[in-house]
Amino acid sequence: MIRVVLAVALAAALLGASLPVAERVERDRNAALATTELQELTRAADRLVADNDPVVPSRPPAETVVVVAPPTPTVTDGGRIVVGDDRLVWAPATGDNRTVEASADLRVEGTLVLADDTRLRLSLVRDAGGPVVVVERARVEGRSRDQTPRARTPAVIGRRLPV
Repeated sequence: MIRVVLAVALAAALLGASLPVAERVERDRNAALATTELQELTRAADRLVADNDPVVPSRPPAETVVVVAPPTPTVTDGGRIVVGDDRLVWAPATGDNRTVEASADLRVEGTLVLADDTRLRLSLVRDAGGPVVVVERARVEGRSRDQTPRARTPAVIGRRLPV
């Protein structure tokens, strides 16, 4: 009986000692994953500006759709990705915010707060100051592969197997 009590007490002590480390590791992991998602978003905006000419807002603009996937928390409370005018931020529930600078001018009506996988439409238009990338939630109908492009290519391309 004493051995069982000692084993339970030792296990509880080890768990209590390792839990803060696991939380810190997950916060760092989530920050790295969210920063990568935001960098992919800025790369997509930069490609849109580099490969296309901006048009006046009354004409159909060059567009691309990307999927932004905030990290899923397991031990910690997670956080949100915030997309605003020229502002891309990972805002964790605890800890410091991480900001990614976009080289293209980004415009968002209001502020987008992303907690789940979200499709964003990037449109290149001409503003008084020059080319501007307008970011908005993409409304996609159905589940066709043509209508839901991925932000990243899968690791196994040859057989189209999910990773």
